[in-house]
Amino acid sequence: MRELVNQIWNLEHFSDEKLAKYMRCLLKVTLPMEHKIPLNVIEEISTMVKELANRKKHFPPLELEWITITAFNHGVDLYGIHEDELSKAWASHALTIAHYLGDGGELERQLQDKYTKLKWDDIQAADET
Repeated sequence: MRELVNQIWNLEHFSDEKLAKYMRCLLKVTLPMEHKIPLNVIEEISTMVKELANRKKHFPPLELEWITITAFNHGVDLYGIHEDELSKAWASHALTIAHYLGDGGELERQLQDKYTKLKWDDIQAADET
């Protein structure tokens, strides 16, 4: 996956905006697949967003917002079927990406608030013993 993304990234005519749209589409297409595939995509997106920010560049806000919300919602879906570790991973990526949205931290705060309201099975099991 990383090699494919790097090759796309290095194409001269492939702008950051086109890359963001491509990554959004790739995430959308892979979400119904086996867990490792979309998780790999969201990890790549998270890495790219951080790398762009370090170079004072940014994903287009609309794409970033869609990716963030989709990732968080997918984490909530996984939470609903008791896939706690996967759920936490998706929520973590969503929060990381939201950090770079450039909205003054508004979406990140909202998602963090929702995340703290989730009750994890592993925590509940520890409390019961």
